[in-house]
Parts: sequence; structure tokens; C-alpha cells
Amino acid sequence: MKKIVYIFLTIAIVILFAELFWNRASQDTILSKDIHSLIQQGENQIDLTTLTDFEWIAVNVYGPYTTNEMIEDSMGIQFKGDNGGIDILEDRFLLVFANEKNALKTAVLSRKYGDYTVKDNKFLIVE
Repeated sequence: MKKIVYIFLTIAIVILFAELFWNRASQDTILSKDIHSLIQQGENQIDLTTLTDFEWIAVNVYGPYTTNEMIEDSMGIQFKGDNGGIDILEDRFLLVFANEKNALKTAVLSRKYGDYTVKDNKFLIVE
């Protein structure tokens, strides 16, 4: 009887762990540094397909005070993971990469370089 209880408890923990951590967007600090480096070199249009080593189908950038719900609504995805604090901080933007259903990765971008937009689901424009 104890073995059955332990088996069910183990299964429940695995399911809980999977629900909490599966399909969570991780913050890509290397990508952020690469983008900032290109901006410092004078680039104002950055091809995101050349900087990423993962597959994504959609990308968008969000400004200060954007909530996770706003990201979900605008991209039509489920957003779980690291939002870089943009919902409460005004000194950053958040670049969000997604597949059909979920956010995959995020990159925090400093506002000190200006404002950002995404063009043609490929280029990051620095204004």
C-alpha cells in the first residue's frame, strides 16, 4: 500500500513540476548583449534571424508597463516565464520570441538607446 502512495505522490510531483516549468520563456542575456553591442556600433536595423540560434515564428517588442496578459493578447500565445520586469520598470523594453502557442525566449533591451519596434517579423528597429 505504501508503494502505491509513493508512486502516486511521485507522479503528482512530476506533473506539478511539468506544469510549472514546461513552456516557460527564458531570458537570453547573451542575445541582449549582442543587440546592445550592435546598437553601440551604430546599427539601427538589426536582423534578428542572424542573431538567434533557435526556431521561432513570431517576434515582438514591448515597452515599459506591459503586462504578461497584454503580451498574450497581442501575440495570441501563452506567456509564462521571465518578463524582465517590464510590467513595473520603465527603463527597459522586452523582445519576445514565440512559436504557435507559447513564448520561447525573451531579451531585455535598455531604453537608453531609444525606442524599439519590429519590422516584417524579422528586423529590430532602433528609433
